[in-house]
Amino acid sequence: MRLRIHFTRDDLLRIRLADAPDPMWEIVNSLHLLQSGGGGLVFDRWRRGSARRLDGGEATRRAWRMLVLLAPCASYFPDFLTPAGGHRELDAAVDSVLSTPADRLGREMGRLASGGRPQPWFAALARGDAAVMGVLGEALRTYHRGAIEPHRSAIQAAVRADIAARTRALLYGGGEALLDSLSPLMRWSTPVLEMDYPVDRDLYLDGRGLRLVPSFFCWRHPVSYADPGLPPTVVYPVGPAPGWTDPDAQGGASGGLAALVGPTRAWILELVAERPATTTDLARAAGVSPATVSKHAAVLRGAGLICSHSEGRHVLHTATAVGMTLLAQR
Repeated sequence: MRLRIHFTRDDLLRIRLADAPDPMWEIVNSLHLLQSGGGGLVFDRWRRGSARRLDGGEATRRAWRMLVLLAPCASYFPDFLTPAGGHRELDAAVDSVLSTPADRLGREMGRLASGGRPQPWFAALARGDAAVMGVLGEALRTYHRGAIEPHRSAIQAAVRADIAARTRALLYGGGEALLDSLSPLMRWSTPVLEMDYPVDRDLYLDGRGLRLVPSFFCWRHPVSYADPGLPPTVVYPVGPAPGWTDPDAQGGASGGLAALVGPTRAWILELVAERPATTTDLARAAGVSPATVSKHAAVLRGAGLICSHSEGRHVLHTATAVGMTLLAQR
């Protein structure tokens, strides 16, 4: 089975790359991994740890049961669980899920129920019942705390490294070079991007462009929306290395990076890798003066790890591809 994505010339100019892990895609993809047992060498230790945390009380068990039924390891799960456009922060992502219009909830829950294992609460969720939607929101947050949040550093490092590689390909070769860089997961042969997929399908972009989302918990083959009318999106695996759950592999600014550039500079680099930030923002987050941040930023900028530009009265700092790569090697 293959997914074939058909590009026009305009689509090649409208390729977009997610700049951070998407919490909802990580939730759904990790749910599939927990159910399938795939990638044993890489994910079995994570499964065992997550299972212990998710079995720690009635609330976590209830969250786990609800989400497994909503996102079964099958060829279909409702698209509303992974909002188009993506979000960096869990709360914003959950709010987006919970604000799904009732007519869309009805369509997608109806399709899920037709595939088997309908639950009594499916109908209430399909209507957008406030109480059931509230339970869903809490289930997503509870599951994220147990299965995703403990590994936040490893997830961000792997996704940052992939983003840096794709950004270099785009910078030096354009859209086609970026698509070529996705091999062997996908094969680019102008004007079609082709990949293994659970069902046989053609997707015509028709000038809408394509959003690419690297995902830590995506496994084996890329994922896309079931509804061809949604903004075209491909979520693809970034492949963590075996041993990533070891405590030494979870390091943050207190590890080797801090020894190399100093703890405050390491912390600043981590902050601007997550999102662009002003000097004032960084000073507040790092607990130092704006003047101190400016001095550290100058050193990081001189090393090619960040770039800075004026935006009105503020100076905005962002991590460069080199800085992202360094963070990924921690």
